[in-house]
Amino acid sequence: MNNPANNSLAQLKDIKSVVAVPDSSFYIFVAIVATLLALLGYLLYRYFTRVRRTKRATPKELALKRLKEIDFNNTKELAYRLSVDGYLFVNKDNADEFSAIERALEPYKYKKETQKPPQELIERVKKFIKGVKNV
Repeated sequence: MNNPANNSLAQLKDIKSVVAVPDSSFYIFVAIVATLLALLGYLLYRYFTRVRRTKRATPKELALKRLKEIDFNNTKELAYRLSVDGYLFVNKDNADEFSAIERALEPYKYKKETQKPPQELIERVKKFIKGVKNV
């Protein structure tokens, strides 16, 4: 009973048994997800810091900054700056005060040489400027 099929099976004695292969696909998946999350976090960070850096000031913010930097010794600048920038902050509560200050400063606008305005007027202007930051 020399069967040729049995003969060929007898020659295949070098076949090893099944070996367990460690499965590390879960760890690879976790590493890929962590890398993608880190990349997404970095990109979001860069986007929001760029947006904050490139944010432009509004006209009201610029006007308030110029009002706070007024030189009270330069009466002409005080009169013109308050007329132009102070107007943006006029509301029903301070409209009368703004009009009164503007009328008091009007003579200083058109003179070539101006004197320093009275201290009371300067204090009124400072009070108005201090009040506009709440607007």
